[in-house]
Amino acid sequence: MKKLLVATSLCIASLSAHAVITVPKYDVEAGFKIVEENCAACHGATGVSVIPTQPNLAGQNVRYLFKQLRDFKTGYRVNGIMQGQIAMLSEQDLANVAGYYSEQKPWGAFAGNPATTEAATKLFLGGDKTRGVISCAGCHDPKGAGNAYAAFPRISGQHAEYIGLQLKMFRAAGREDDVGKDQMRVNDAQKEGDKGMMQTVASRLSDRDIKILSQYVSALH
Repeated sequence: MKKLLVATSLCIASLSAHAVITVPKYDVEAGFKIVEENCAACHGATGVSVIPTQPNLAGQNVRYLFKQLRDFKTGYRVNGIMQGQIAMLSEQDLANVAGYYSEQKPWGAFAGNPATTEAATKLFLGGDKTRGVISCAGCHDPKGAGNAYAAFPRISGQHAEYIGLQLKMFRAAGREDDVGKDQMRVNDAQKEGDKGMMQTVASRLSDRDIKILSQYVSALH
């Protein structure tokens, strides 16, 4: 419990350094039209992806979705496909897409890996103070529901392959690996020049940590 409280306090500190994300009033029907043309092939028309490396978006919190779309648009988050798909979309269009997906029925959960559930549970809920790894639950909720106010994403039931890929990209950024920007993922830090929470935490994760956490998260519901 103490570990979870510490992790939660760190997340609150991170949130306090940034203004709460304001999403423009959105039009779900307009969002659906854009989704049909630009997004459905990878993320599904209702936000449930059949491609394990592409995230499910249905029921994801709208602030998170809007921020990620805006980050792709500005180039803060690098992905050639995403940037190409939204290059001609306005900020209002991004809000409409985010709003549409946020109001779809949330996805379910996968089976996970019973053999590593105990180890993954300890890491997810309690972290590992010997390596400076804080718990995932402090920001993402013990059940992986995220934090809609803070724009921390819901991760429960997400594709394990996608979660693993993102953790490795955060890790590469945190360690400053010699890879391309499209193989790194950054997130907001408390002040300019610092590494964000996810980069810092992921930099301390092993390949096994990432594998068991990804499988564990995919089974949360």
